[in-house]
Amino acid sequence: MKNYVGIDLGGTNLKLGLVSAEGRILARHSAPTEAARGPEHVLARMAQAVRDVCREAGTDLGDLAIVGAAVPGILNWAEGLVVFSPNLSGWRNIRVRDELQKDLGRPVVLENDANAAAYGEFRCGVGRTVRNMFILTLGTGVGGGIIYDGHMVRGSSDTAAELGHMIVQYGGRPCNCGSRGCLEAYASATACVGRTHEAIDAGGTSALAGKEFTCKDVFVAAAAGDPVARKIVDEIADYLAVGITNMLHVMNPEMAVLTGGMMGAGEPFIERVRQGVGRMAYERAAAACQICWSTLGGDAGIIGAALAAEAFARTGQPA
Repeated sequence: MKNYVGIDLGGTNLKLGLVSAEGRILARHSAPTEAARGPEHVLARMAQAVRDVCREAGTDLGDLAIVGAAVPGILNWAEGLVVFSPNLSGWRNIRVRDELQKDLGRPVVLENDANAAAYGEFRCGVGRTVRNMFILTLGTGVGGGIIYDGHMVRGSSDTAAELGHMIVQYGGRPCNCGSRGCLEAYASATACVGRTHEAIDAGGTSALAGKEFTCKDVFVAAAAGDPVARKIVDEIADYLAVGITNMLHVMNPEMAVLTGGMMGAGEPFIERVRQGVGRMAYERAAAACQICWSTLGGDAGIIGAALAAEAFARTGQPA
């Protein structure tokens, strides 16, 4: 039996797993990314983590068929190159594929992290019964991945599916990408916290005033009836509905999947998103699309990276 390793690299932690061809995680490993120490250090940690997970699983590195590495940012898939990653300091034109292959002696396929999460859900998660879907990853930023007719959509220059940078408010809030009004500027965990602070500073009444808090704290406060938190959470749901509606009108998918830290908000939050889409989208498009939470959660990127590599090893073509 052939096994594969999927790496999901984040700005804070790197997670990886030894994965079967069926998408079952046989062993897993995680470690701090230590991104501040630069790309060379992080690449060395990624390679060591692959060795560690193989050792923990009782298998040899040489038995791996291929390694899939999912990394945030803009990629050149054919070159195995990270062109730019805003959440990884110093990551510009980094040859991830070649460096890992040289260190590990195993073939490597590089993928965008949100694309990998979409592929994981498509192959083994909530999207396994559909052919056309997209995912929104709601974390520090907002990532996106699109599956169309069973394949990842990369676009002509590997910059498709940057769904967090759809403009949902013309001339709106500044985004880290340099533009204004992006979905990420309204619906990310970072934006959630920032906008809550702004509302409190503007005189809003909130139990969070004077405290350090996270996105999760804002959602908990909203559920308890906090007026500022509830307004912010409702607006996040509404902006997500705008973004999803745009995607429905572009690609007419069967499924829209939400994942990331906001999954803890549960059914009431996603129901508000559905209601917003119902108000804005063409009725026929909305009726055809299921809006749901991920079922793989934090494992989607690991499984998707591994299975994208498996698909390439099997067919010689990108997933």
